[in-house]
Amino acid sequence: MSMRRRIILAGGGVGAIVAIAVGWWLVSPLFVTNVVDEAFPFEMPASAAMASMPAEEKQELKAEFDAAMPSTETIESLSPDDRDKVQERVMEVAAQMPDTMMDEPMPAGLAGVAVAAMPAATPAATATAAATATAAPAPTAMPDSGPAAVAMGMFMDADDFHRGSGSATMFRGPDGNHILRFEDFMVTNGPALSVLISKAEGITSSENLGEYLDLGPLKGNVGNQNYEVPAGTDVSEYKTVVIYCVPFHVVFATAPLA
Repeated sequence: MSMRRRIILAGGGVGAIVAIAVGWWLVSPLFVTNVVDEAFPFEMPASAAMASMPAEEKQELKAEFDAAMPSTETIESLSPDDRDKVQERVMEVAAQMPDTMMDEPMPAGLAGVAVAAMPAATPAATATAAATATAAPAPTAMPDSGPAAVAMGMFMDADDFHRGSGSATMFRGPDGNHILRFEDFMVTNGPALSVLISKAEGITSSENLGEYLDLGPLKGNVGNQNYEVPAGTDVSEYKTVVIYCVPFHVVFATAPLA
């Protein structure tokens, strides 16, 4: 091969590499955006449209949002940057979703159980959580054979965006099993929220969540509701109730139990 032909080929190779690099630089923002859109293909109506939307349509919209939620596998497959973008979009849209209201009655056998008054919740912070847990008055003592409120705490915000309020009370039923009950409860709407009880205290993020037990999906972001604790669980080991977004590993609210 002549020297001239080798130079032309080499020049062409360099040109191709440069063209590919420039093309990637131009197209990559679109590519990243497409990845994010495909992970969460959902468009939120304008605020004015949401305000005038009938209740049935709001529930249909919520069902569409739930269906569009990316799976844990999809989320884990994204790059950290794309995962953050999807999380930001999902959280923003979820917060605007209509509230899911619950009003479950006190479980049979627990009606009439006295519960000590609790102080009002304060904004979340590790020191505040610890102080609230320490200062909380002990639940009213009940006979071992009957129903009892064995621990209680007030929900507090995880941060300025993820907010929670209301009470969480751990009850022992006549059969010895336990029920966790929320009253006057409210938490910021979020995707795939679950109710956890953790052995850790002062929880501020997934990094200090500690050993926990998942009691199942949150039934509603507003109102009274009950959660069964698996039989045989030593509830005295669990110090904090956590409202937790499982796919994105985000703490929404906590209630220190005492």
